[in-house]
Amino acid sequence: MAKTERVRLLTPMFRASFPDVFQKRVFQGQGEESGRYACAALFSGFEVKDGRTIIRVPGAWSPKDQEKWKKLIAECNRVSVETFKKPMSELDRALYKLPFHRGEEKEYAGYGPGVVYVTMSAKNIKPTVVGRDLTTPLGPEEFYAGCYARASVTPFAFNNIGKGIALGLNHLQKLKDGERLDSFRSAEDDFGADPAEFDDEADAGGDEAAGAAEDFG
Repeated sequence: MAKTERVRLLTPMFRASFPDVFQKRVFQGQGEESGRYACAALFSGFEVKDGRTIIRVPGAWSPKDQEKWKKLIAECNRVSVETFKKPMSELDRALYKLPFHRGEEKEYAGYGPGVVYVTMSAKNIKPTVVGRDLTTPLGPEEFYAGCYARASVTPFAFNNIGKGIALGLNHLQKLKDGERLDSFRSAEDDFGADPAEFDDEADAGGDEAAGAAEDFG
């Protein structure tokens, strides 16, 4: 069978969630060779009916973002038909792994009805993470859970250990900051509300320090 042609597509803007893109995510009991660079993309604005998110491109999105989403779905369907002989929508989720999920399936910050989260990963090549100028590499301090970004991805089908459709993660571009979705707090957050009083002329090695040491026997 001919090898499936792989293409690169750009996603609409999303909020990053669980961005393990600087060091591979390795699950307990598994070796480094099984680890992956990974990031979940949170897309919002989807219709909710009876508490269930409808995975259909939101009409409120810009025409450009709608077109990007439609191309992404179309390419996933193409590789699905080529490999499994049916489109992605007809794949049984109990048997096939898919990258598109309803936000209500998780109880994490930023998820919920109206959100579709998309999983992206890379096994062998570390994704490049850049800023708006496309050249400045970013680190984990700048690219964090909650910031807004877009990604270059490659849809592909797999049929080895498990089977399904996945999105290979090529590159990430941060577009703007956002409220953090993790529990991280900066030193300024912790100490800023209680300014310290500094006495630069105090003798840290004087009699008071010696007396304090005696308190501990």
